Amino acid sequence: MNEVKLKSSSSDSSFSSSQKKKKGFFALVFSILVLVILVVILTIFFLNVGPKTDSSWSAVFLTNGRTYFGQIKGENSDFITLNNVYYLQMQEVPAAAEGEQPQSQLSLMSIEDEMHSPEDYMKINKEHVLFMQGLKSDSSIVTSLEGNN
Repeated sequence: MNEVKLKSSSSDSSFSSSQKKKKGFFALVFSILVLVILVVILTIFFLNVGPKTDSSWSAVFLTNGRTYFGQIKGENSDFITLNNVYYLQMQEVPAAAEGEQPQSQLSLMSIEDEMHSPEDYMKINKEHVLFMQGLKSDSSIVTSLEGNN
């Protein structure tokens, strides 16, 4: 009787050992799958992969009410680097005749044209960005910008 119990006991232990190996293998495969999904999600989040626009120009709207137009050339967790930077400026056109009101017009100004002659790029702190938008190639802003470059 003892022999039968020993045989039964050894076959049970080899059977449970085989099940443990299968469970361990499935746990490993599941862990790798979760890790791969996590890496893909984090890559998308940090690379800021989003809808593509048909031009390389973007508008960056800031918390101070300013809007800058340019080409985003770099981005990290703290800053956005904008190249070929322009902004809108209101200019008054003198009245054509006496008694008429002066007219206002919007002009695109390059930051290079400012008095202190900065380089044509800007690092913008992300804490001050409300939102960014890609510009279509047929927008009036892009048409003007590409005419200036």
